[in-house]
Amino acid sequence: MTTTTGGPASTGAFPSWPAVGIRVLDTGTGRVGVVLLLRDASGKVYTEGAGRPARALLRCEGRREPRWWAEVGGLRSVR
Repeated sequence: MTTTTGGPASTGAFPSWPAVGIRVLDTGTGRVGVVLLLRDASGKVYTEGAGRPARALLRCEGRREPRWWAEVGGLRSVR
């Protein structure tokens, strides 16, 4: 596993979307989680911003459930 740190990613509407530590809705599962890690299409894992993240490792908020990987395209920001 490669861990890379770098500046925040930029995708337009969100200056650093997705970002580690933010709350998101995984539309694929309907669960709300907190982003723990990001992974790009090549499999590199990022602890901060990733240029083009493809997947995010999520921790369920408020419940003790297993962590899960979700497609970034299926995530929506939750406030």
